[in-house]
Amino acid sequence: MPQKAQTCSVSVYNEGTNKISTFNIPVNDIAATLAKHTSFDVPLDDFDNRIDDEFARRLGGMVLLTLTSSSKFMKDHLSITTVHDPDAGD
Repeated sequence: MPQKAQTCSVSVYNEGTNKISTFNIPVNDIAATLAKHTSFDVPLDDFDNRIDDEFARRLGGMVLLTLTSSSKFMKDHLSITTVHDPDAGD
């Protein structure tokens, strides 16, 4: 059986429509663009290879924080709990 092409998800917040859209795109279609940008890597080994509710919460939170970093509207409306590191000095 032939292996399926690797895909990625790209999420975009559109301030005009106030919607978050997520696209499923073959990696080969945007490989050159991906090579020019920094990734946020989440090693599955760090979660004992368990893709459970806690993993989904953390991954989803990371995506939302990334989108929020470039949107004042989203930043003003963000209400999620993040882990606080007392050693971070904030």
